[in-house]
Amino acid sequence: MSFISRSVPSVPTPGNHEYGKIDGQPALTQHWGMTFTLPEHGPKGYQEAAYYVDYQGLRMISLDSNRVTDEQTAWLEEALKGNPGRWTVVTFHHPVLSAAKGRDNPKLRDAWQPLFEKYKVDLVLTGHDHTYARSGLEKTTVYAVSVVGPKQYDLEKKPWMIRTAEDTQLFQIIRVKSNQMTYESRTATGTLYDAFDLVKRKNAANKIVNRIPAGKPENHREKKTVPAED
Repeated sequence: MSFISRSVPSVPTPGNHEYGKIDGQPALTQHWGMTFTLPEHGPKGYQEAAYYVDYQGLRMISLDSNRVTDEQTAWLEEALKGNPGRWTVVTFHHPVLSAAKGRDNPKLRDAWQPLFEKYKVDLVLTGHDHTYARSGLEKTTVYAVSVVGPKQYDLEKKPWMIRTAEDTQLFQIIRVKSNQMTYESRTATGTLYDAFDLVKRKNAANKIVNRIPAGKPENHREKKTVPAED
């Protein structure tokens, strides 16, 4: 990140490539702590990897999905239960709902998704699968998997997916007002690819308003077919 983390407020979350081994055991790289200055109120052993920041009515929670443990799950529940803000966004690396072919994270999903739904988390942002997929409202929460780099994998289409992409580098712009969250997913050249609004309602679940660009088909790879034998 060079100078960026020193000049732009960042909420980094550790992925599998931030891990190595120390004394033969999986461990977060020592470069992490030297690169970022982050809150240290996470569970013991997760300082600066699991943490949250509160900003203008939004609680942003980072989790370390490389280590799905009871200690981190209990800490997550307290962070959700004690949220003083109106909005909650959670970010971590491995998806609750996987998008790439042949991938799944059942242990992570079983541990964390019930808490997201119970405490009405608004948005969950993940990566790892090198594809793009975004849900509607799975009960109370929207789940997004995205990829910003050039390395791309095959998508596995599933019923929960509202908008998907392959071979497409995307970044997200999210704006929060008092009663509305606006999500935009744009290509590397800035073209709008996916969008929705979440609207807070009194004594009711969020309302989602999809704003997928009209006439814009999903970007999918051309599937190669194997010719039938004579």
